[in-house]
Amino acid sequence: MAETNQTQREEELARREALLAQREAQLEKEQAELAAAKAQSAERKKTLLDNNDPNFVNPKEKLYDKFPLTVHQMDIIIGVLFALILLFLVLGMTHTSFFGLFGG
Repeated sequence: MAETNQTQREEELARREALLAQREAQLEKEQAELAAAKAQSAERKKTLLDNNDPNFVNPKEKLYDKFPLTVHQMDIIIGVLFALILLFLVLGMTHTSFFGLFGG
C-alpha cells in the first residue's frame, strides 16, 4: 500500500512537471511574439502625415527652420497673432467700430 501511494505521488509530480514545462514553453513563445510585435511597431510607427516616409519633416519644423528664432519665441509669436485674430473677430461680431475707439 505504501508503494502504491508513492507511485501515485510520483505520477502526479511527473504530470504536474509536464504541465509546468508546457506552460513555460507557451509563455516563452508568447513573450517572443510580443517582443517581435513591439520591435515591428516601433519600426513602423506611422503618424497622420508621414505615410512611413523616412525623409518626412514635420511642417511646423519646416516653418521654424526658415526663421532664426527659437521654438519658444516662435510659439509666443504665433500665440500673440492668434490672440489678435480672435480679438478682431470678437470686435467684428459685436459691431463695434475698432477705429471709432480712437476717435476716427
